Amino acid sequence: MTAGRWTIRIEGLLLPGPNRLIRMHAHDYRRLRDEVLLLARAGLTPAAPREPLPHCHIRVELWRPSRSLLDADGKYGAVKPLLDVLQPDRTYGRTLGRRRISDVASGLGLIRDDRDGEGGLDGCIRDLRVTQHVGAAAVAATVEAAPSEPVV
Repeated sequence: MTAGRWTIRIEGLLLPGPNRLIRMHAHDYRRLRDEVLLLARAGLTPAAPREPLPHCHIRVELWRPSRSLLDADGKYGAVKPLLDVLQPDRTYGRTLGRRRISDVASGLGLIRDDRDGEGGLDGCIRDLRVTQHVGAAAVAATVEAAPSEPVV
């Protein structure tokens, strides 16, 4: 294992496509995100760094049955729950009945945020590549630290 490189391997996880994620109720999305977090935490090698990476390159491989392969944009949308859990814990507000409450989305704290460095933004993700293969459901991700200077 090289320094500045982390891997996650999750067997049996079939991430839903973006069309299903868009229509998913917030409670169901939280449940999915929590499941991905627990599985990612168990499959993370080595342990997450003390501080989130300021800039990184991420490679994700999806294994899916042939009947559920996603199109080019769909495979990138499907990794949203995984990118969400790579970030540090985040607080957010949600409505419960008529009350507004604060909640926490737990995360691994591996990357600073899930924005990219395009359009003048100083996001963490400098390069994101998603590939898919036919096979039993699984997800593998590699996160590598990248130089902190802006990519031109």
